[in-house]
Amino acid sequence: AGLGDLIVLAQVQVHVLALIGGGGSHQLFLAANVCGTGIAAQALAANAGAQVDVVVHNVDVLAGSSRHAVNEETLAILLGQLTNGVDRVDHTGFVTSADKNIIRQDGNQAIVGYEKGRMELSGSVSAKWRPNDRVGVSAVVREDVYGRNSSPVIPALFVDGVLSERGNVMAKASVSRNYRFPSLNDLYFLPGGNPDLRSEQGWTYDAGLSFDVGESGLYSLSGSATWFDSRIKDWILWLPTPKGFFSPRNVKDVHAYGVELKADANVALSEEWSIALNGSFSWTPSINVGEKLSPADMSVGKQLPYVPEYSSSVTGRIGWKEWSLLYKWCYYSERYTMSSNDNTLSGKLPTYYMNNVTLERLLTFSWADLSIKGTINNLFDEEYVSVLSRPMPGINFEIFIGITPKW
Repeated sequence: AGLGDLIVLAQVQVHVLALIGGGGSHQLFLAANVCGTGIAAQALAANAGAQVDVVVHNVDVLAGSSRHAVNEETLAILLGQLTNGVDRVDHTGFVTSADKNIIRQDGNQAIVGYEKGRMELSGSVSAKWRPNDRVGVSAVVREDVYGRNSSPVIPALFVDGVLSERGNVMAKASVSRNYRFPSLNDLYFLPGGNPDLRSEQGWTYDAGLSFDVGESGLYSLSGSATWFDSRIKDWILWLPTPKGFFSPRNVKDVHAYGVELKADANVALSEEWSIALNGSFSWTPSINVGEKLSPADMSVGKQLPYVPEYSSSVTGRIGWKEWSLLYKWCYYSERYTMSSNDNTLSGKLPTYYMNNVTLERLLTFSWADLSIKGTINNLFDEEYVSVLSRPMPGINFEIFIGITPKW
């Protein structure tokens, strides 16, 4: 396709979700190793009291239409190669969660959990147009089917333009409808699932600037600044109950907005040595702007519980031949535990920092590429909590082996 050509794509995605689970805190260990900022990190933080399926579902749905606009990776796919079309990308997943903890006793029978599953189908059509080599426009229309229910039509419009070829300075903007149906854990988790939850829906607007400079094989420097503004109805939020467990409920109206800054630098010191540094900072207020549920309701106009307003991360990397050593530092601001934002000892979780170190070795064979990686999480064994009264793991270790076949 050339300049001025209109490209239309159709895509269908099928998700099969099954969930078997009960109580437990295995999801907290997963959250402990999430270190980052921005939209994905805020989704994880907002559901810190939820379970594994919530975490996995939110990360996956961010690639489409969720509480915020489509992320930069998706935007790059949609707009970055307009003159050459876009490859079809399908996401198919099978999500399971297993826990054999006894939830309650019913006579002589122990209730151990639940088993739920559903089919999810997502279809979208996108049209892209680049009238010249400096401007690109893309429109996407999507609809989802989950179980016996379906979403409304979910449109999105993206525009990007080159402001200056010197420094590759670009401006990007988008507007999209948001729709997120409750996950299986939101609906059925024991204890606390809420089968009466309504789906989240709203609109998101964002705009930003980016630049990219460098010399091939020597160095590169890039950065971006993005502003977003979301108005969401029926935001799903897990909150503690008087019975001692978390349960999700809908917050009528939420105004989530903020700014995200990113910077990346890479330098090749020689043919064998390289260094890289990247960082990000996010300011993401999420305010309850709905009506009071009662005269005593003090949550209106306040930050949502367990959502940090500020977060940042810095990652440094040293590479030598096939070896890489990475150090990642993350920061999360204090989080309220109550919707009223009480400034009491138990009403606010303190700021915490996370330090992780990773050593990676790449091996290349004729049949596949092999990656062996060892990570030390929470390097300084810091004591912290993501959810009130639920301590997170101290120093812990992980080993990863990745195989990429050459087919």
